[in-house]
Amino acid sequence: TIGKGKVFFDLKGREIRKKTLEFMSQKYKLAFSEEDLTKFALMESFGVPIESLKQILDMKSADRSKANQPGIPKDSLDNQLADWVQFARTANIEINDKELQIAIKGDAKEEYPIIKKVMDILQDQKINSFSLVTGLRGKDF
Repeated sequence: TIGKGKVFFDLKGREIRKKTLEFMSQKYKLAFSEEDLTKFALMESFGVPIESLKQILDMKSADRSKANQPGIPKDSLDNQLADWVQFARTANIEINDKELQIAIKGDAKEEYPIIKKVMDILQDQKINSFSLVTGLRGKDF
């Protein structure tokens, strides 16, 4: 989901979410407890660098949505979004034995440069088929 210049990530399926976080923790050499993995599996979308994810997980569910989340890094020097997408795809193939269905949500008129950046990240991974969901209202972010 893209809003206010930030990118948020969501993933359906508890086991896929857990496996994806396990892959991310290995790559970024961060430790997440079994409790953290369980919380992550139940969590809605998030928009923080992996290094700040534990702080979000430690919050009460109601406080997470109010927390200041700067968005997932997507720059060439720190492209965590590409890693989240790649590891989510790998987890989905391992668990469901099929390719992940991807959707980009946002208002194309207001956020085109960021949507283009996300599309470029997907295309770098040879993902050329994805859904675009537009027309979200501001309160949905």
